[in-house]
Amino acid sequence: MDSPDNRIGIVAVVSLLMLSSFSIVAVAQNSDAGEGSIAWGLILCLLPFMILALFGILWSLAYPALFIWGAAFSSGDVEKSHQDAISRRMVSREKAGKEILNTINGGYRGDVSSSGLVHANGVFGPSHWQLLIAFFNNLVGGSVTSFQQVISAGRAEVMQRLREQAEAQGWDEVINVRIDTSSMTPQSQNNKNTVRGVEIFAYGTGIRYD
Repeated sequence: MDSPDNRIGIVAVVSLLMLSSFSIVAVAQNSDAGEGSIAWGLILCLLPFMILALFGILWSLAYPALFIWGAAFSSGDVEKSHQDAISRRMVSREKAGKEILNTINGGYRGDVSSSGLVHANGVFGPSHWQLLIAFFNNLVGGSVTSFQQVISAGRAEVMQRLREQAEAQGWDEVINVRIDTSSMTPQSQNNKNTVRGVEIFAYGTGIRYD
């Protein structure tokens, strides 16, 4: 069974062939109109292939630059994001006077006036440089540090988003907090085991006390 990527590629090729066929027919019909019309018809016929070639050239130039950028700055950006989430968490704790996220069920109190679902999520993924480092790391086994940094920063960010969401909705506390993760992989059969991103979803029950 063809994958979605293969079907998209087939549709793109068929579309280009149809456009080229129509362009050739237009050139043939306008062949009596002079050399100018023929030239414009040929340009129209070759335009899709010229666009694809231009895109390929731009991608071949941009990808190495982006790869080098990821190698130089991706780890630092992840760590900066992690520290930013920690700083915002400290501000939230000082503002509330306590940690408002709680993993217990809240049955120790009976003065609850209202409750509701609170949730936050985010999608995080490693750079291609980090994927390369993880590939070599997997050859010898052990802790995959590059993935661990991304997941740790992602968890800290999502938990802080949950705090900020609870504060914005006016909840005094969020109990029974849970956090789930799910990997996001390409649909292509050739890359079905490659993780491109991880969705982190945190949720709990917002409580407002009397």
